[in-house]
Amino acid sequence: MHALNNNTSHCLHTLTQDEDSVLSLAATEKLLFSGGQGAHGSDIHVWDLEHFRLKTNLKGHLGSILCLTLRDDGKWLFSSSGDGTVRVWDTETFKCIYHIHSSQDVGDVFSVVFSSSLNTMYIGCQNTSIQWFDFSDARQDVPHSPNITHSLRNHNTPRFFEGPISAKKPEEQVTRCSIPDSSIFQNSHFGYVYCLLLGKVPNVEGEILFSGSGEGDIKLWKLQKGKPIEPWKTLKAGVDASTLTLALHDGFLFCGSQGGNIKIFDLETFQLIRSLIAHEDDVLALVVRGSQVYSASADGVVKQWNRSFEPLQTWNDHSGSVLSLTSTQNYLISGGSDKLIKMWSIAKGNPQSEPVDSAAEDVMLYALEKWISMPTVSGVPAQLEECRRGAKFLKAVLQQLGAESRLIPGAPGHNPLVYGQFSARADNPEQQGRPLNVLVYGHYDVIAADIKKWDHPPFKLTGKDGYLYGRGASDNKGPILACIFAASELQEQQQLDVNVKFLIEGEEENGSVGFFQAVEQNINLFEEADVILLSNSYWLGEDIPCLTYGLRGVIHSTLTINSKNVDLHSGVDGGAVSEPLIDMVKVLSELVNPDRTAKIPGFYDCIRPLTSHEDALYDPIVEDMFNNPSGQRHWDPLATGVTKEELKKKLMARWRNPSLTIHQVDVSGPKNRTVIPRSAKASVSMRIVPDQEVADITKSFEEHVRNVFGQLDTENEIEIDIKVVADWWLGDTEDRFFKAAESAIEQEWGQKPLFIREGGSVPAIRWLEKRLKAAAVHIPMGQSSDQAHLNNERIRLQNLNSGKRVIKSFLKGLRTLEAAQS
Repeated sequence: MHALNNNTSHCLHTLTQDEDSVLSLAATEKLLFSGGQGAHGSDIHVWDLEHFRLKTNLKGHLGSILCLTLRDDGKWLFSSSGDGTVRVWDTETFKCIYHIHSSQDVGDVFSVVFSSSLNTMYIGCQNTSIQWFDFSDARQDVPHSPNITHSLRNHNTPRFFEGPISAKKPEEQVTRCSIPDSSIFQNSHFGYVYCLLLGKVPNVEGEILFSGSGEGDIKLWKLQKGKPIEPWKTLKAGVDASTLTLALHDGFLFCGSQGGNIKIFDLETFQLIRSLIAHEDDVLALVVRGSQVYSASADGVVKQWNRSFEPLQTWNDHSGSVLSLTSTQNYLISGGSDKLIKMWSIAKGNPQSEPVDSAAEDVMLYALEKWISMPTVSGVPAQLEECRRGAKFLKAVLQQLGAESRLIPGAPGHNPLVYGQFSARADNPEQQGRPLNVLVYGHYDVIAADIKKWDHPPFKLTGKDGYLYGRGASDNKGPILACIFAASELQEQQQLDVNVKFLIEGEEENGSVGFFQAVEQNINLFEEADVILLSNSYWLGEDIPCLTYGLRGVIHSTLTINSKNVDLHSGVDGGAVSEPLIDMVKVLSELVNPDRTAKIPGFYDCIRPLTSHEDALYDPIVEDMFNNPSGQRHWDPLATGVTKEELKKKLMARWRNPSLTIHQVDVSGPKNRTVIPRSAKASVSMRIVPDQEVADITKSFEEHVRNVFGQLDTENEIEIDIKVVADWWLGDTEDRFFKAAESAIEQEWGQKPLFIREGGSVPAIRWLEKRLKAAAVHIPMGQSSDQAHLNNERIRLQNLNSGKRVIKSFLKGLRTLEAAQS
């Protein structure tokens, strides 16, 4: 298996910038300018790109060099600093020609841009202002003290990049200018103005100034010669992350954000069209060169993106954060906190710029790989933060692919739910009335994995012989992503004619704690659902696709028998006391008959009778199991010597009949052979089926256990704790939604699916059906050998990709069925 972004290349050349982090970069085809942080950060280093040698240092700033930018013709270099000033340098003589400061204390000057057409410079400041300076009006400013910066800067003002502001003598023959109050837009943002960008907007005359800040929004400003900047538009990029860097390419605005996302706006519609999960930490720099966009991050990685917003290449030679980027015709240049500047070849025609393997660009596999790496084990307090990270990752995936998404709080101390929605296209000429609403249910939490018992690391997606191994690959992260990417692709292809909503919980493996309350509190998001779709089970075998139409329910209980004594020695007290473990054995012996049926009174009274239609559904299953004995399955019926009729009965016992299971017995004390334990505990579950009622079965079970215990001559006491309850679910194989699913499966696999039931349980599905008054359809993707909940869990890559196409066909088929109904 190939992971996305696995195509890396090596650095062509490395420059060392003394002892400073490389905060800023700018380059012509012959010269590279770099600015640093700290004691040496007040110098701008000038490098010869022909020989990769240091040419000179530009001295003058008193603080870190936060931004470098060049005039269009490359003859002026603008530098902004933590000393609150901007300097303009002649790139031929390397002399400072302007020293510009504000009439106010601005703090750090994070960004500077220059408009050649307006002959005006714009700066973004720590005090949230945007300021500008028209060089047509440049006039000498006579300061009140020899050091303008020290007279204006308050030494208690915090600086974004901490480093000493050193005092230096002012240079001679430098034009010193002050930005007047009339050229200051106060409070331009509700946060530091981290980045500025000049560019064009389709169908709009003149240059537009773009600004990004700590509040996350991006603002667009109209510019006119000799006039203040005019607020025009605000692009909402979310309040959860600062906008740290901006880039324009082919009518799209790229916004690098805190946390690792790149948000992309279409400047014709001003809509947020993508939120790429680009990096694992803050995106600190963006550069456009030719048809490619490059991003750099605090995670130490530089990435190259194509026109489809897909990553082509990765560079990761830096040992710390990548703080800055620039480019020439031949080189991408990155600067890092490791004090290094690295050169990467981006010459036209470089074969490394193209993907070497189509699988490397499979975004779904890349997302699955990242998601699997997060051990989202529910019910384990130590993994709570990983679960939350997994939920946020899923939210980001949904947003990146064009869905609305947010987190829904779960129960206190438990995991959140993830909500997302892909909306139906608005221009469907065949649409009459509202579009259908499809609610996709799933879970992102997983069962714990013992790494010692796995052939591969359980939380690292591993590809081998056509299978993807990893905890959650089949249950349930893989199928969830298949559904998400199916809806996203239909939306991108303008073929999504239904609303597809996602309800993904994080406590399914832990009894869905808090799920029902969370849904009730947000019921307005789900109450118009027409059908509920899930993919949380497996085929019966390996080769024939299946469609699941029923699940048993479950009641989990714990029986505890306690003595008033402490743990005792059998050689001292044996025969003189009532022993809890002996009492437990007697109670458990009265729960199950010799024929494996439950002894609970009334347990079988309300089972729905077998219809001829359902009985017929078992026939092709039995035929397949006898005619294809080589297929790997949970159990091999031929090995047991059963007949076809006996096999059908076994399947019914497993799927449509209730059962009672004793899972384990535990005792107190050191558990050696001489101790009489003071308490004994047993785990007992009951699987229930239509039309058994959970409340009735629970009541009968408790009464039966207490009656049995009451007949014992014992001094001990018993406790009955009902831990988890999940209702059964049974779908209608004849309704339109099952027919659409059947058709979609047959279209993909070239054969009709087997209609099967499952002996396991999904706590939420029956409750959602009742609450939303919507039918549920269950489309399994995995095979019987997927090892869900076991060691070496896996899913076949073919099944994952085909599963995505099945979901696409199913969603497309719903509109056809709706039209036929109307």
